[in-house]
Amino acid sequence: MITWKQALPDFEWLIHQVWYLQVEEGDDLPALPKLIPNPRAHILLTPAAQKYCYQSDTDTFSGFGSHLLTASDQILTLHEQFPLQRFGITLQPEGLYHLFGDTHLAINQCQQPDWLVTTFNPFFQSIKWNEITAEKVKTQLYEFLQQQGFEPKRDKASQLTRSVISVIDGNRVSVAIDCLAKRCCVTRRTLERSFKQVTGLSLKQYQTMMTLEKMVLAIYERGQVTDWAAFAQEFGFSDQPHLIRHLKRQLGATPSGYLSNRDLTLDIYGDFE
Repeated sequence: MITWKQALPDFEWLIHQVWYLQVEEGDDLPALPKLIPNPRAHILLTPAAQKYCYQSDTDTFSGFGSHLLTASDQILTLHEQFPLQRFGITLQPEGLYHLFGDTHLAINQCQQPDWLVTTFNPFFQSIKWNEITAEKVKTQLYEFLQQQGFEPKRDKASQLTRSVISVIDGNRVSVAIDCLAKRCCVTRRTLERSFKQVTGLSLKQYQTMMTLEKMVLAIYERGQVTDWAAFAQEFGFSDQPHLIRHLKRQLGATPSGYLSNRDLTLDIYGDFE
């Protein structure tokens, strides 16, 4: 298995990270890995004949070739076919807004929109799948984005959203929405409306997803958690049972169950190597 992830300098306002996954027959991967709820959209580039399939409790998304996976507030099970090559552009939560405005922000969607081809086709054509490397594809993407002249939106809604995301991402525990609004010197209604317009998510949805992401990463990185009560308090839960109920509701697994199975991932493998 070959996998890597990297930031894209000068385009951090648009892209959370770029990453690559190559899996051959017989490589060791969890059976049916699961993508946790995620506030970021992914542009997923693959060879045209590569099949994809994501399954939630209510929907199945499948097809072939490159596609867009929007932000999702539900677990997605990945049904992969090997060999597999996938290059991912994981956007910032407000990335689609910067690119296209607020018309592409529906959550829980897997699509092959027209703009994916019309806008990104020159970059698609530049990828040589038999000789792809991190530095080469990063350079190609960087040059493509510069040629397109993409720039961040600087309207009030996007500025408010970026300020709030910085606060939320910088805290382990959830921040009261009224406190966020006061910090931004706007009404709660204005803040919530702006955030929804830019990300397609409510503030509550985003905070829930980010708390979950931080917890799963912490569990993954530590490998073993001996004091679950202290861990619960670290992330703003009143006690261990409250934490376990929350994780079972969000992930369908207890913390110990996750540690045993290791079948959860973020960003379509991009965060777990």
